[in-house]
Amino acid sequence: MEQRLVAYQYGAEKHQLYLNHYERHFQQLAEHHINLLELGIYRGGSLLQWRDFFRNGQITGLDLYPVDIDDHTGRIITYQGDQTDLALLDQIASKIAPDGFDIIIDDASHIAALTKISFWHLFDNHLKPGGYYVIEDWRVSYWEAWVDGARYEWPQPTAARPPQFSQTMALKPQLPNYSDRIAHSVKKLLDAVGNKAITRAAGRFYRNQRYKSRRFPSHDYGMVGLIKQLIDELGMDAITNPERNGPPPQRFPKFQRMEVCPGQVFIVKATEQDNDLIAESLRHPFPAVPASELASASSLE
Repeated sequence: MEQRLVAYQYGAEKHQLYLNHYERHFQQLAEHHINLLELGIYRGGSLLQWRDFFRNGQITGLDLYPVDIDDHTGRIITYQGDQTDLALLDQIASKIAPDGFDIIIDDASHIAALTKISFWHLFDNHLKPGGYYVIEDWRVSYWEAWVDGARYEWPQPTAARPPQFSQTMALKPQLPNYSDRIAHSVKKLLDAVGNKAITRAAGRFYRNQRYKSRRFPSHDYGMVGLIKQLIDELGMDAITNPERNGPPPQRFPKFQRMEVCPGQVFIVKATEQDNDLIAESLRHPFPAVPASELASASSLE
């Protein structure tokens, strides 16, 4: 297949790595009459790339500074302003894409607080169902020198087998984890009784004592933290599930899917069909038996 998006063409500062992902996602839309909005356009080179790639597309760009582009097709429009100016975003959308944009790309500030404001406003109000929202350069917050970044701290490795002694009590490192030992002993005793219902209950008690509320801390500064926060949206039907004591009201995820790539995140807005599929899954949940009964493969010795 012919490579249509080529790095640094028209002076655009987009790596080939990024453009390959764009071409993979957008190839199916190349001939469509799409509306694309890009936040943060620098000198405008990327808009010329999008103009050539989407032969029938309307291309709109926003930047803090004025950008003058020589476009003979008349399909490129630029605006000057801040990505968090919600009134300006509404004005652009109502004039250019009253039915919503098909694609929105954020290559603007790369500051999480600003990116989050424009993301949710544009995503909720001005992106079509099934449309793409792309966030670029999310990895900058691994840099300590970045405005909302921080040095990466390596997480503690997870032991293959839970220890018999508490590792969280630095002052008394040799103190036995008695709750864990008691749970283990009760499980073995009830196993000997042979009652399956009691054995399952003991197994649940044992696992709760050993694994309950285990956390896996990770880097959550700036753009990195924002992207990890957005992942929660994919689980919103589970988060708000009243049968799991979720906070009301229950709702479906706003995302159909989310693909995290090195440097880019592609988010597709959910459609009514996606909501119907999730509703069906809630009517027929899987697994049909408690998760605790499916964990027999786990070591409970």
